[in-house]
Amino acid sequence: MALTALFTGASGLAANSTALDVVGNNLANLNTTGYKNQRVLFQDQVYQLLSLGSAGDSAGVGGTNASQMGYGVLVGTVGNQFQQGAINPTGRSLDAAVQGGGFFVLRGVTGQVYSRAGNFDVDSAGYLVDPATGARVQRYGTVGEGGAGVPAFQVPGNNDIRVPFGAGASGTPTTLVRMQGNLNRDTAVGGTVSSGIQIFDSQSGPQTLNLLFTKTGVNTFQLSGSIPGATVTIPPTPITFDGAGLLVSPATLTANITGIPGANPQTVTLNLGTPGQATGLSQFGGASTAAAITQDGVGAGSLTQVSIDDNGNVQGTFTNGRTIPLAQLALATFNNEGGLIRQGGNYFTTGPGSGEPLTGPAGSGGRGVIQGAALEGSNVDIAIEFSRLILAQRGFQVNSRTISAANETLQELANIIR
Repeated sequence: MALTALFTGASGLAANSTALDVVGNNLANLNTTGYKNQRVLFQDQVYQLLSLGSAGDSAGVGGTNASQMGYGVLVGTVGNQFQQGAINPTGRSLDAAVQGGGFFVLRGVTGQVYSRAGNFDVDSAGYLVDPATGARVQRYGTVGEGGAGVPAFQVPGNNDIRVPFGAGASGTPTTLVRMQGNLNRDTAVGGTVSSGIQIFDSQSGPQTLNLLFTKTGVNTFQLSGSIPGATVTIPPTPITFDGAGLLVSPATLTANITGIPGANPQTVTLNLGTPGQATGLSQFGGASTAAAITQDGVGAGSLTQVSIDDNGNVQGTFTNGRTIPLAQLALATFNNEGGLIRQGGNYFTTGPGSGEPLTGPAGSGGRGVIQGAALEGSNVDIAIEFSRLILAQRGFQVNSRTISAANETLQELANIIR
Protein backbone atom coordinates (compact mmCIF):
# COMPACT_ATOMS: atom_id res chain seq x y z
CA MET A 1 0.00 0.00 0.00
CA ALA A 2 1.57 3.29 -1.13
CA LEU A 3 0.30 6.36 0.69
CA THR A 4 1.52 9.43 -1.21
CA ALA A 5 -0.62 11.96 0.66
CA LEU A 6 2.30 12.69 3.01
CA PHE A 7 4.50 13.80 0.13
CA THR A 8 1.65 15.55 -1.66
CA GLY A 9 0.84 17.52 1.48
CA ALA A 10 4.53 18.32 1.96
CA SER A 11 4.68 19.78 -1.56
CA GLY A 12 1.68 21.96 -0.68
CA LEU A 13 3.42 23.16 2.47
CA ALA A 14 6.54 24.06 0.48
CA ALA A 15 4.62 25.89 -2.25
CA ASN A 16 2.43 27.87 0.12
CA SER A 17 5.45 28.65 2.28
CA THR A 18 7.04 30.26 -0.80
CA ALA A 19 3.83 32.23 -1.37
CA LEU A 20 3.99 33.50 2.21
CA ASP A 21 7.63 34.52 1.69
CA VAL A 22 6.78 36.49 -1.46
CA VAL A 23 3.83 38.26 0.18
CA GLY A 24 6.02 39.10 3.16
CA ASN A 25 8.67 40.58 0.86
CA ASN A 26 6.04 42.65 -0.94
CA LEU A 27 4.67 44.03 2.32
CA ALA A 28 8.20 44.73 3.59
CA ASN A 29 8.76 46.88 0.47
CA LEU A 30 5.50 48.77 0.81
CA ASN A 31 7.41 52.07 1.05
CA THR A 32 10.37 51.24 -1.21
CA THR A 33 10.80 53.79 -4.01
CA GLY A 34 9.95 52.34 -7.40
CA TYR A 35 9.44 48.80 -6.03
CA LYS A 36 7.51 46.37 -8.25
CA ASN A 37 5.59 43.63 -6.49
CA GLN A 38 5.85 39.91 -7.20
CA ARG A 39 3.30 37.13 -7.32
CA VAL A 40 3.57 33.34 -7.08
CA LEU A 41 1.89 31.08 -9.60
CA PHE A 42 1.54 27.36 -8.76
CA GLN A 43 1.41 24.42 -11.12
CA ASP A 44 0.50 20.80 -10.53
CA GLN A 45 3.20 18.15 -10.45
CA VAL A 46 3.65 14.80 -12.15
CA TYR A 47 0.71 12.43 -12.58
CA GLN A 48 0.55 8.65 -12.41
CA LEU A 49 -1.52 7.16 -15.24
CA LEU A 50 -3.85 4.58 -13.73
CA SER A 51 -5.89 3.97 -16.84
CA LEU A 52 -5.43 5.20 -20.37
CA GLY A 53 -9.13 5.10 -21.19
CA SER A 54 -10.65 3.75 -24.33
CA ALA A 55 -12.68 4.70 -27.38
CA GLY A 56 -16.14 3.33 -28.06
CA ASP A 57 -16.46 0.12 -30.10
CA SER A 58 -18.62 -0.84 -33.04
CA ALA A 59 -21.04 -2.73 -30.82
CA GLY A 60 -22.32 0.54 -29.43
CA VAL A 61 -20.39 0.45 -26.14
CA GLY A 62 -19.17 3.90 -25.08
CA GLY A 63 -15.58 4.81 -24.38
CA THR A 64 -13.98 5.40 -20.97
CA ASN A 65 -11.96 8.33 -19.65
CA ALA A 66 -8.34 8.23 -18.63
CA SER A 67 -7.65 7.88 -14.93
CA GLN A 68 -4.72 9.71 -13.32
CA MET A 69 -3.54 10.54 -9.83
CA GLY A 70 -1.50 13.63 -9.05
CA TYR A 71 1.46 13.94 -6.70
CA GLY A 72 1.27 17.48 -5.43
CA VAL A 73 2.10 21.06 -6.38
CA LEU A 74 5.16 23.13 -7.10
CA VAL A 75 5.97 26.81 -7.67
CA GLY A 76 5.66 27.49 -11.38
CA THR A 77 7.02 31.03 -11.34
CA VAL A 78 7.59 34.05 -9.13
CA GLY A 79 6.73 36.82 -11.56
CA ASN A 80 7.37 40.56 -11.49
CA GLN A 81 4.39 42.90 -11.74
CA PHE A 82 5.22 46.22 -13.42
CA GLN A 83 2.01 48.17 -12.91
CA GLN A 84 2.48 51.92 -12.38
CA GLY A 85 3.13 53.07 -8.84
CA ALA A 86 1.77 56.32 -7.42
CA ILE A 87 3.70 59.50 -8.31
CA ASN A 88 4.52 61.41 -5.14
CA PRO A 89 5.75 65.03 -5.39
CA THR A 90 8.88 65.69 -3.35
CA GLY A 91 9.80 69.26 -4.30
CA ARG A 92 13.41 68.14 -4.75
CA SER A 93 14.80 69.16 -8.13
CA LEU A 94 17.02 66.08 -8.65
CA ASP A 95 14.19 63.59 -8.07
CA ALA A 96 12.49 62.06 -11.11
CA ALA A 97 9.65 59.60 -11.67
CA VAL A 98 8.69 57.68 -14.80
CA GLN A 99 5.01 57.92 -15.70
CA GLY A 100 4.53 55.00 -18.06
CA GLY A 101 6.98 52.45 -19.43
CA GLY A 102 10.74 52.48 -19.16
CA PHE A 103 13.61 52.34 -16.70
CA PHE A 104 16.34 54.79 -15.79
CA VAL A 105 19.73 53.59 -17.02
CA LEU A 106 22.69 53.65 -14.65
CA ARG A 107 26.29 52.47 -14.91
CA GLY A 108 27.56 50.61 -11.88
CA VAL A 109 30.80 48.79 -11.16
CA THR A 110 29.44 45.60 -12.76
CA GLY A 111 27.92 47.25 -15.84
CA GLN A 112 24.58 48.75 -16.73
CA VAL A 113 21.63 48.42 -14.40
CA TYR A 114 18.04 49.61 -14.72
CA SER A 115 15.81 51.17 -12.10
CA ARG A 116 12.47 52.87 -11.54
CA ALA A 117 13.84 54.75 -8.53
CA GLY A 118 14.81 58.30 -9.51
CA ASN A 119 16.21 59.64 -6.24
CA PHE A 120 19.40 61.08 -7.73
CA ASP A 121 22.12 63.34 -6.39
CA VAL A 122 25.34 64.99 -7.56
CA ASP A 123 28.60 63.53 -6.23
CA SER A 124 31.81 65.36 -5.41
CA ALA A 125 33.05 64.91 -8.99
CA GLY A 126 29.94 66.59 -10.40
CA TYR A 127 28.22 63.47 -11.77
CA LEU A 128 24.54 62.64 -11.40
CA VAL A 129 24.43 59.42 -9.36
CA ASP A 130 22.36 57.11 -7.22
CA PRO A 131 23.55 58.28 -3.79
CA ALA A 132 23.08 54.80 -2.29
CA THR A 133 25.50 53.05 -4.64
CA GLY A 134 27.36 55.72 -6.60
CA ALA A 135 26.10 54.29 -9.91
CA ARG A 136 26.15 57.05 -12.53
CA VAL A 137 22.96 58.02 -14.34
CA GLN A 138 23.23 57.67 -18.11
CA ARG A 139 22.16 60.12 -20.81
CA TYR A 140 20.85 59.78 -24.34
CA GLY A 141 21.68 61.74 -27.47
CA THR A 142 23.79 64.86 -27.87
CA VAL A 143 21.95 67.25 -25.56
CA GLY A 144 24.53 69.16 -23.53
CA GLU A 145 27.42 68.60 -25.93
CA GLY A 146 27.33 72.24 -27.02
CA GLY A 147 27.15 74.04 -30.34
CA ALA A 148 25.40 77.06 -31.88
CA GLY A 149 26.48 79.41 -29.10
CA VAL A 150 25.58 76.94 -26.34
CA PRO A 151 28.46 75.81 -24.09
CA ALA A 152 29.30 72.10 -23.77
CA PHE A 153 28.71 70.39 -20.44
CA GLN A 154 28.95 66.72 -21.52
CA VAL A 155 31.82 64.80 -23.07
CA PRO A 156 30.98 63.19 -26.43
CA GLY A 157 31.20 59.40 -26.18
CA ASN A 158 30.79 59.43 -22.40
CA ASN A 159 27.18 58.94 -21.31
CA ASP A 160 27.74 59.73 -17.63
CA ILE A 161 25.77 62.89 -16.84
CA ARG A 162 27.76 65.83 -15.50
CA VAL A 163 26.04 68.55 -13.47
CA PRO A 164 28.85 71.12 -13.04
CA PHE A 165 27.46 73.50 -10.42
CA GLY A 166 29.32 76.80 -10.66
CA ALA A 167 30.19 76.34 -14.34
CA GLY A 168 29.89 79.48 -16.42
CA ALA A 169 27.63 80.24 -19.34
CA SER A 170 27.89 83.18 -21.66
CA GLY A 171 25.17 85.76 -21.74
CA THR A 172 23.47 87.08 -24.85
CA PRO A 173 24.56 90.28 -26.61
CA THR A 174 22.12 93.15 -26.68
CA THR A 175 20.09 93.41 -29.87
CA LEU A 176 17.25 95.70 -28.76
CA VAL A 177 17.00 98.85 -26.65
CA ARG A 178 13.61 100.37 -25.93
CA MET A 179 13.20 104.13 -25.52
CA GLN A 180 10.49 105.94 -23.62
CA GLY A 181 9.78 109.38 -22.22
CA ASN A 182 9.34 113.01 -23.23
CA LEU A 183 11.55 115.41 -25.20
CA ASN A 184 10.71 118.95 -24.09
CA ARG A 185 9.18 120.85 -27.02
CA ASP A 186 10.73 124.07 -25.70
CA THR A 187 14.28 122.77 -26.08
CA ALA A 188 16.22 125.28 -28.16
CA VAL A 189 17.58 124.26 -31.54
CA GLY A 190 21.00 122.77 -30.84
CA GLY A 191 19.93 121.82 -27.31
CA THR A 192 20.45 118.25 -26.17
CA VAL A 193 18.86 115.58 -23.97
CA SER A 194 21.07 112.70 -22.84
CA SER A 195 20.44 109.18 -21.61
CA GLY A 196 22.47 106.05 -20.97
CA ILE A 197 21.96 102.34 -20.47
CA GLN A 198 24.16 99.32 -19.83
CA ILE A 199 24.22 96.83 -22.70
CA PHE A 200 26.23 93.64 -23.27
CA ASP A 201 28.68 92.86 -26.06
CA SER A 202 29.33 89.54 -27.84
CA GLN A 203 31.62 88.41 -25.00
CA SER A 204 28.95 89.13 -22.37
CA GLY A 205 30.87 92.19 -21.20
CA PRO A 206 28.92 95.20 -19.92
CA GLN A 207 29.18 98.41 -21.92
CA THR A 208 27.65 101.82 -21.28
CA LEU A 209 25.73 103.05 -24.32
CA ASN A 210 25.33 106.84 -24.13
CA LEU A 211 22.55 108.34 -26.26
CA LEU A 212 22.20 112.03 -27.12
CA PHE A 213 19.10 113.67 -28.60
CA THR A 214 19.92 116.95 -30.38
CA LYS A 215 17.12 119.30 -31.47
CA THR A 216 17.64 120.21 -35.13
CA GLY A 217 14.41 122.09 -35.86
CA VAL A 218 10.74 122.45 -35.01
CA ASN A 219 9.37 119.03 -33.96
CA THR A 220 12.64 117.42 -35.07
CA PHE A 221 15.48 115.74 -33.18
CA GLN A 222 18.49 113.70 -34.19
CA LEU A 223 19.97 110.80 -32.19
CA SER A 224 23.65 109.96 -31.75
CA GLY A 225 25.43 107.47 -29.51
CA SER A 226 28.77 106.60 -27.98
CA ILE A 227 30.52 103.90 -25.98
CA PRO A 228 33.85 104.62 -24.24
CA GLY A 229 36.66 103.06 -26.30
CA ALA A 230 34.37 102.06 -29.17
CA THR A 231 32.54 103.54 -32.15
CA VAL A 232 28.74 103.84 -32.37
CA THR A 233 27.20 104.79 -35.72
CA ILE A 234 23.54 105.78 -35.94
CA PRO A 235 22.13 106.91 -39.32
CA PRO A 236 21.27 110.65 -39.26
CA THR A 237 17.58 109.98 -39.75
CA PRO A 238 15.52 112.83 -38.26
CA ILE A 239 13.11 111.94 -35.47
CA THR A 240 9.91 113.89 -36.12
CA PHE A 241 6.79 114.62 -34.09
CA ASP A 242 3.38 115.95 -35.11
CA GLY A 243 1.55 118.98 -33.79
CA ALA A 244 0.07 116.92 -30.96
CA GLY A 245 3.52 115.89 -29.75
CA LEU A 246 3.22 112.28 -30.93
CA LEU A 247 5.94 110.38 -32.80
CA VAL A 248 5.66 110.47 -36.60
CA SER A 249 8.79 108.60 -37.67
CA PRO A 250 10.90 106.53 -37.49
CA ALA A 251 9.70 103.70 -35.24
CA THR A 252 13.24 102.33 -34.96
CA LEU A 253 16.83 103.30 -35.58
CA THR A 254 19.88 101.07 -35.87
CA ALA A 255 23.08 101.53 -33.87
CA ASN A 256 26.15 99.80 -35.33
CA ILE A 257 28.83 99.21 -32.70
CA THR A 258 32.47 98.44 -33.54
CA GLY A 259 35.85 98.67 -31.85
CA ILE A 260 35.07 96.99 -28.52
CA PRO A 261 38.36 95.17 -27.75
CA GLY A 262 37.97 91.43 -28.41
CA ALA A 263 34.26 91.63 -29.21
CA ASN A 264 32.50 91.17 -32.51
CA PRO A 265 30.76 94.06 -34.30
CA GLN A 266 27.27 94.46 -32.99
CA THR A 267 23.97 95.85 -34.27
CA VAL A 268 21.42 97.17 -31.79
CA THR A 269 17.90 98.19 -32.74
CA LEU A 270 16.67 101.31 -30.94
CA ASN A 271 12.91 101.12 -30.53
CA LEU A 272 11.53 104.68 -30.37
CA GLY A 273 7.87 103.70 -30.00
CA THR A 274 4.76 103.34 -32.14
CA PRO A 275 4.04 106.31 -34.45
CA GLY A 276 0.85 108.15 -33.49
CA GLN A 277 0.94 106.80 -29.92
CA ALA A 278 2.57 107.93 -26.69
CA THR A 279 3.99 104.50 -25.92
CA GLY A 280 7.58 105.47 -26.64
CA LEU A 281 9.05 108.91 -27.27
CA SER A 282 6.87 112.00 -27.21
CA GLN A 283 7.35 115.79 -27.52
CA PHE A 284 5.19 117.67 -25.05
CA GLY A 285 5.72 120.75 -23.01
CA GLY A 286 7.46 120.15 -19.70
CA ALA A 287 10.63 118.47 -18.55
CA SER A 288 12.58 116.08 -20.74
CA THR A 289 12.39 112.52 -19.43
CA ALA A 290 13.41 110.56 -22.53
CA ALA A 291 15.56 107.57 -21.62
CA ALA A 292 16.57 104.09 -22.67
CA ILE A 293 14.53 101.97 -20.29
CA THR A 294 15.14 98.32 -21.24
CA GLN A 295 17.54 96.15 -23.23
CA ASP A 296 17.46 92.42 -24.03
CA GLY A 297 21.07 91.39 -23.37
CA VAL A 298 22.40 89.50 -20.35
CA GLY A 299 25.86 89.06 -18.91
CA ALA A 300 27.70 85.85 -18.09
CA GLY A 301 26.32 83.62 -15.34
CA SER A 302 27.10 80.47 -13.38
CA LEU A 303 25.07 77.30 -12.84
CA THR A 304 23.17 77.34 -9.56
CA GLN A 305 20.05 75.19 -10.03
CA VAL A 306 18.83 72.23 -12.06
CA SER A 307 15.43 70.76 -12.83
CA ILE A 308 14.11 67.85 -14.92
CA ASP A 309 11.35 68.31 -17.50
CA ASP A 310 8.83 65.88 -19.03
CA ASN A 311 11.24 64.87 -21.79
CA GLY A 312 13.96 64.03 -19.28
CA ASN A 313 16.05 67.09 -20.06
CA VAL A 314 18.20 68.16 -17.13
CA GLN A 315 17.73 71.92 -17.34
CA GLY A 316 20.37 74.17 -15.80
CA THR A 317 19.44 77.60 -14.47
CA PHE A 318 22.21 80.20 -14.42
CA THR A 319 22.57 83.39 -12.41
CA ASN A 320 22.08 85.49 -15.54
CA GLY A 321 18.59 84.05 -16.02
CA ARG A 322 19.49 81.69 -18.86
CA THR A 323 18.15 78.13 -18.86
CA ILE A 324 20.29 75.65 -20.80
CA PRO A 325 19.70 71.87 -21.17
CA LEU A 326 22.65 70.04 -19.65
CA ALA A 327 21.73 66.49 -20.70
CA GLN A 328 18.78 64.21 -21.44
CA LEU A 329 18.06 61.19 -19.28
CA ALA A 330 18.08 57.82 -21.05
CA LEU A 331 15.12 55.48 -20.63
CA ALA A 332 15.27 51.79 -21.50
CA THR A 333 12.39 49.50 -22.41
CA PHE A 334 12.41 45.75 -23.00
CA ASN A 335 10.44 43.34 -25.14
CA ASN A 336 9.78 41.30 -21.99
CA GLU A 337 10.06 43.18 -18.71
CA GLY A 338 9.15 40.02 -16.85
CA GLY A 339 12.47 38.51 -17.92
CA LEU A 340 14.51 41.11 -16.02
CA ILE A 341 16.58 39.90 -13.08
CA ARG A 342 16.39 41.69 -9.74
CA GLN A 343 19.73 42.66 -8.23
CA GLY A 344 18.60 44.41 -5.06
CA GLY A 345 19.13 48.10 -4.42
CA ASN A 346 16.12 48.86 -6.68
CA TYR A 347 18.10 47.55 -9.66
CA PHE A 348 17.31 45.16 -12.49
CA THR A 349 19.66 43.64 -15.04
CA THR A 350 18.93 41.99 -18.34
CA GLY A 351 18.19 38.26 -18.37
CA PRO A 352 17.95 35.63 -21.10
CA GLY A 353 14.22 36.22 -21.36
CA SER A 354 14.14 40.02 -21.26
CA GLY A 355 15.75 40.85 -24.57
CA GLU A 356 18.24 43.65 -25.07
CA PRO A 357 17.47 47.17 -23.79
CA LEU A 358 15.82 49.58 -26.22
CA THR A 359 17.24 52.92 -25.11
CA GLY A 360 15.91 56.32 -26.08
CA PRO A 361 14.45 59.58 -24.77
CA ALA A 362 11.31 59.87 -22.67
CA GLY A 363 8.03 60.18 -24.53
CA SER A 364 9.13 58.16 -27.58
CA GLY A 365 8.98 54.54 -28.68
CA GLY A 366 6.48 53.55 -26.02
CA ARG A 367 8.52 55.10 -23.23
CA GLY A 368 6.76 57.09 -20.56
CA VAL A 369 7.28 60.73 -19.65
CA ILE A 370 9.32 61.92 -16.72
CA GLN A 371 7.95 63.99 -13.89
CA GLY A 372 10.58 66.05 -12.15
CA ALA A 373 10.64 66.78 -8.41
CA ALA A 374 8.69 63.56 -7.77
CA LEU A 375 9.29 59.88 -7.03
CA GLU A 376 7.35 56.76 -7.95
CA GLY A 377 6.09 54.82 -4.96
CA SER A 378 5.82 51.08 -4.57
CA ASN A 379 2.99 49.41 -6.52
CA VAL A 380 2.20 47.05 -3.64
CA ASP A 381 -1.56 46.96 -2.93
CA ILE A 382 -2.14 46.14 0.74
CA ALA A 383 -5.63 44.75 0.17
CA ILE A 384 -4.43 42.37 -2.53
CA GLU A 385 -1.41 41.29 -0.49
CA PHE A 386 -3.57 40.58 2.57
CA SER A 387 -5.88 38.49 0.36
CA ARG A 388 -2.89 36.54 -0.93
CA LEU A 389 -1.63 36.21 2.63
CA ILE A 390 -4.95 34.65 3.73
CA LEU A 391 -4.99 32.26 0.77
CA ALA A 392 -1.39 31.18 1.38
CA GLN A 393 -2.05 30.73 5.09
CA ARG A 394 -5.17 28.63 4.40
CA GLY A 395 -3.30 26.61 1.80
CA PHE A 396 -0.56 25.89 4.31
CA GLN A 397 -3.15 24.98 6.91
CA VAL A 398 -5.13 22.53 4.78
CA ASN A 399 -1.98 20.84 3.49
CA SER A 400 -0.81 20.35 7.05
CA ARG A 401 -4.17 18.69 7.73
CA THR A 402 -3.55 16.39 4.76
CA ILE A 403 -0.28 15.30 6.35
CA SER A 404 -2.00 14.84 9.73
CA ALA A 405 -4.74 12.73 8.16
CA ALA A 406 -2.19 10.60 6.28
CA ASN A 407 -0.26 10.14 9.50
CA GLU A 408 -3.37 9.01 11.34
CA THR A 409 -4.17 6.59 8.51
CA LEU A 410 -0.69 5.06 8.75
CA GLN A 411 -1.11 4.83 12.51
CA GLU A 412 -4.35 2.92 12.06
CA LEU A 413 -2.55 0.62 9.64
CA ALA A 414 0.14 0.01 12.23
CA ASN A 415 -2.50 -0.78 14.83
CA ILE A 416 -3.84 -3.70 12.75
CA ILE A 417 -1.04 -5.97 13.97
CA ARG A 418 -1.70 -5.30 17.65
